[in-house]
Amino acid sequence: MKIIHQHTFNASLDRVVSMLADEEFAATRANASGAAGQDVLIDGEPDGAFTVLIRRTVPSDSIPSEFRGFVGKELTVKYTEAWEPPNPQEPDRVGTFAMEIQGAPGHVAGAIGLTPGNGKVEFLATGQISVSVPIIGAIIERTIAKTMEQGFVAELAAADVWLAARA
Repeated sequence: MKIIHQHTFNASLDRVVSMLADEEFAATRANASGAAGQDVLIDGEPDGAFTVLIRRTVPSDSIPSEFRGFVGKELTVKYTEAWEPPNPQEPDRVGTFAMEIQGAPGHVAGAIGLTPGNGKVEFLATGQISVSVPIIGAIIERTIAKTMEQGFVAELAAADVWLAARA
């Protein structure tokens, strides 16, 4: 199942990239998506390639009750973004993302990008959800898609607050 999410930041590309490469912000975004606990790691610098790893524990009440018996009361979700270094010939910043739910059969992977213009930055995430469970796989994919959408909305709203507070 394909997912697409767009968002507009009212900030410069440098400010958005610096925010994304900030460990304090990574913890803030994990909390915004409802994490009961998290570990964050940033490897690299905003002016080069960098990777963001967020491992969070989330309550399983975000998934349909008929599947909760398979995963327990909490889920551990590992989310990784790998941003490429700036390309001198292109104004955009691009990267990839992946999400794994430990102990569950779902995986999400895709591309992310930031495109500057008119004092704003357009964020775009496109990805593919894969669940390798016969018969109920499509139901799990829809649940993951809904959860990803809610997560993007919450995290990007937290990003807007972060940027506004540091303007």
